[in-house]
Amino acid sequence: MTGRVIRSRGRFFTVLADGEEYQCEVLGKAKREKGHSPVAIGDLVDFTAAADGFGGIENVHPRKTKFSRPRVGEEVKGTEQVIVANVDQMVIVGSVRQPELKLHLVDRFMVAALKGGLKPIVIINKVDLQHKHDLERIRNIYESVETPVILASCVDGRGIDELRELLRDHESIFVGHSGTGKSTLLNRLQPGLALRTAGISEATAKGMHTTTSVELFALDSGGYVVDSPGLKVLGIWDLELDELQTCFPEFEKYLGHCKFSRCSHLHEPECVIRKAVSEGRIFPERFESYEKLYHGLK
Repeated sequence: MTGRVIRSRGRFFTVLADGEEYQCEVLGKAKREKGHSPVAIGDLVDFTAAADGFGGIENVHPRKTKFSRPRVGEEVKGTEQVIVANVDQMVIVGSVRQPELKLHLVDRFMVAALKGGLKPIVIINKVDLQHKHDLERIRNIYESVETPVILASCVDGRGIDELRELLRDHESIFVGHSGTGKSTLLNRLQPGLALRTAGISEATAKGMHTTTSVELFALDSGGYVVDSPGLKVLGIWDLELDELQTCFPEFEKYLGHCKFSRCSHLHEPECVIRKAVSEGRIFPERFESYEKLYHGLK
């Protein structure tokens, strides 16, 4: 049989096939073929089913898209952790306060989305709180690279209907720091999800983890969503220095026109991208994120 992995608990993966759910373990052949990431939420898999509702996953189909990062921990260092596969949108959630908005983290998620073949969407949440951010400038920054921006509040409902329309008939993963309101937004979109939520640590003023696993949920309005655990650190899997510039869409029309063919766009003379930044054709906030990512990859 062939089905879709929709959740995991321990060593078991729930596979949905023909409207029925099966609790499946990964068989040895699949483990050998896929290494440390044999199965991810969203994978299309071949499995054998038993009469008791259990089964075994034999094969994982090639992934059309993925959101992944390097595994954390010395024993698994240098291996890939696929968080979700075969979704088409990444909804990047930041908040104006509690925790404070960090555009460089938004940009890091955007690079991960584009690297994995996902379309990014940016949500600036908690806009009902007092803050010092220039929301119109933030909207302009991301809309200049054809990325939708939603200003949202789960308190007064701002942006919820707009978000629902962007999610309709798509499969989307919600990502961001802990405490930005990912689970709260999903509960507001569809109250029946009843995802766990939590506030901000008084000691650190940072978000506290509530989502500890990844699961694919169907939306009544059409489409599927995945809530992911808040990530304090996001490494980007298998991203080369030369590839980074292609993950900034505003660079595209300038690539190949610098004086040096292997221009890093950081210090070389006659760099057309730095010139575009100085002339206001590329937002400096985005270029600063490129610089941080470049130095991090080195």
